[in-house]
Amino acid sequence: MLIESLDHKGRGISRVNGKIIFIENALPGEDVDISVIKDKKKYSEAIVKNFNEKINDRENVKCPYYYKCGGCQIMHMKHDQQLSFKQNKISNIIEKYFDKKTHINPIVYGNQYNYRNKLRLQVKDKVGLYEKETNKIVDIDSCLICNSLINDKINKLKKLNLKYIKDITMRVGDNQSIVLLNSSKDVDTECINNDFDNIIVKSNKTIIKKGSSYIKIKLNNVVFQVSIESFFQVNYDIMIKMYDYVKSQLSGNNKVLDLYCGIGSISLYIKDVVSKVFGVEINKQAIIDANINKELNNCQNVSFRCSDTKDIIINDYYDTIIVDPPRAGLNKQIINELLKSDSKQIIYVSCDPLTMVRDINLLKNKYDLISITPFDMFPNTYHVECVCVLKLR
Repeated sequence: MLIESLDHKGRGISRVNGKIIFIENALPGEDVDISVIKDKKKYSEAIVKNFNEKINDRENVKCPYYYKCGGCQIMHMKHDQQLSFKQNKISNIIEKYFDKKTHINPIVYGNQYNYRNKLRLQVKDKVGLYEKETNKIVDIDSCLICNSLINDKINKLKKLNLKYIKDITMRVGDNQSIVLLNSSKDVDTECINNDFDNIIVKSNKTIIKKGSSYIKIKLNNVVFQVSIESFFQVNYDIMIKMYDYVKSQLSGNNKVLDLYCGIGSISLYIKDVVSKVFGVEINKQAIIDANINKELNNCQNVSFRCSDTKDIIINDYYDTIIVDPPRAGLNKQIINELLKSDSKQIIYVSCDPLTMVRDINLLKNKYDLISITPFDMFPNTYHVECVCVLKLR
């Protein structure tokens, strides 16, 4: 069976009697025998049973868990192939939804490995990550895409009595580390006290066993206090490059509305190049953290409000509106408010290109899509982050 192309998840595409088949771990130009694992009316999903012919530049996968673990999907591509795949993926999606030619900048990238600053391990007789599309656990000793500080600590965590522990979350930053043990009852952490700066056990109640519930992370000249469960990008290098790009689209007299602001990461990062920023976020704890981060950075021109974006009425003028929604994209109410706002530009930060183009398509009667810049926030996966710049017509 000859592989013709790739779908947006990096799976090989072939056809039998006109029916499309998505094949994991297969690249265009390869000839494979397959085993169907899911058969639907309009398509099938399959895995490779045997390679009759491989392409010469297929990546020699370094991760021993790759073919079982569900964390990465395109590690069998060389890094430059991964980047081309993501660049083409954005181009194809944009061409499908927009008639007008849109400028797509080259993808911004960094290290292929050792970039993740946060990892969640599952515990159930083993300690590791979920297998693809199952609740089975792949027992791991290290993870190629994780920061070396995290990998140093995985085997140390295995020294614990894990009888009551359901999962373990680690986050690292600025040579600090924090671990959260989600447990059915209190557990003894004495044997890892020297391995983590901050240890939290969450059972019937949350107990700080050592240190604090936060670590500090510095991105250029901005300091963030980040809890183990807060949303914060997992790739610091690309996060800085992406926020620097957002910053480059702003000017000193800009008044900015930052929707879905989280703990204030973008709001505070851009504070030095704009006159005012107003951040909105539904999560109460995130807003508490945002205000702490505001004080940490002695910031006078940023303010935050806890509110659902669907309840926001944009009754003040903003030069720029930044939106950084979850994977589901923008809700209809905020789309309507954006269309009434008359802001000069909208900067849309997206982790899902399909919901991104859906939303931009709803704004196109008033805003022109000027450019899209992809960011390789998650190497070895099919995911890609994008920053879109829209200008008022």
